Amino acid sequence: MDQTIKPYDFSDISVLVAEHNSYMRQTIRSILRTFNIGHIDEARTPEQAWDAYCIQKPDVVFADWAPGFDGMELLKKIRRDDESPNPFVPVIVVTSLSDKEHVLTARDLGMTEFLAKPFSPKLVYLRLRIIAEQPRSFVRTGDFFGPDRRRRQINVDQNRRQKCGNDNGSRNKEDRQRDGTA
Repeated sequence: MDQTIKPYDFSDISVLVAEHNSYMRQTIRSILRTFNIGHIDEARTPEQAWDAYCIQKPDVVFADWAPGFDGMELLKKIRRDDESPNPFVPVIVVTSLSDKEHVLTARDLGMTEFLAKPFSPKLVYLRLRIIAEQPRSFVRTGDFFGPDRRRRQINVDQNRRQKCGNDNGSRNKEDRQRDGTA
């Protein structure tokens, strides 16, 4: 492990690895063992993963998303099913489908972190540290339940609307033309 990354004690957590490919399951398990994860469960299908999740109640879920393995359906069940033992569990989506559309889909379904294949042990470790050190609040709206999508804390100037040009917060055409945004 890179010496610039501080070690973290993961010995008290349990992880569920929901991955269809046996080699990839073994790879993730091996990586997690190097971080001294307390307990690791594995599942080859979304149905097995759901059963293991409900019985074992893991602290973190790694959910594959690939042809033949609908990790997004598992994510939806974890977040929205009335039988879910912990809809707040951190879910790391692991996939080679890393284009913007897939990342946004996973985000909109309530993933906690995204891990693109191929990945390194360092990236797995960093995702686990982010979950441990920077937990996010959960948001429930009409069609979304999951971690707050905003990662950055943005300080908002209370007088920003007055700075925009008029009292209702919109800028008039003259202001936009002056700064080149019209």
